[in-house]
Amino acid sequence: MKIKITTASPDALNHDTLILGFFSDERPPRGYCGLVDWRLNGMISNAIAGGRISGIFLEKLACAFPERIRVSRLLLFGLGALSELTYDKLYNAGYEMARTVIGIGATDLALPVPAAGRGPLNLDGMTEALLTGIFDGFERAPEKLPTVILEIPGAPDHTRDTRRGVDLFRQHAGGADIEILSPGDRTADITGTPGDEDSDNKISGAMHGPKVQPVGN
Repeated sequence: MKIKITTASPDALNHDTLILGFFSDERPPRGYCGLVDWRLNGMISNAIAGGRISGIFLEKLACAFPERIRVSRLLLFGLGALSELTYDKLYNAGYEMARTVIGIGATDLALPVPAAGRGPLNLDGMTEALLTGIFDGFERAPEKLPTVILEIPGAPDHTRDTRRGVDLFRQHAGGADIEILSPGDRTADITGTPGDEDSDNKISGAMHGPKVQPVGN
């Protein structure tokens, strides 16, 4: 599995599948999901207002070939109320995301960390929990894991904490090849300015250790 941290805007993404988490107590959606919603002329907001989705935990909605962004598929995952978000919920959401993308055969992914920079949790811990859930979810199809490319887009001032979360993930997950792509390598980002220079460095190595178990198992 290759993980890239970038500051790519929704317009700059070029992946098969974009995965977005959204919350039942945020209407309209905020953060990166809000940016995508704005780019899609309120498609997500309209789905919420029309009762198609509500944001309850692990609710899912797929949209093929969404207009105005360069992805083939948009997957929306409900995460419940932001005020009740926990690391365990992020782990379980990541686990279910992995099971879903395995089922549809997707390996080229973009996934911003939901609620990055807001809410009750630290971004590094959120990143760790989400990635660990995804990694553990792919144990159901380990042969697919080496083919997975996962881009984590976000604001430049979130890059350092996101990267720290990737380091934490490395401490207890095994077998992933981690690459950090400099935000400055992108042609467009959320703010129009590159992120910090430390992002030019790459992290790689074998990862071994105990796995976090899904809540309720």
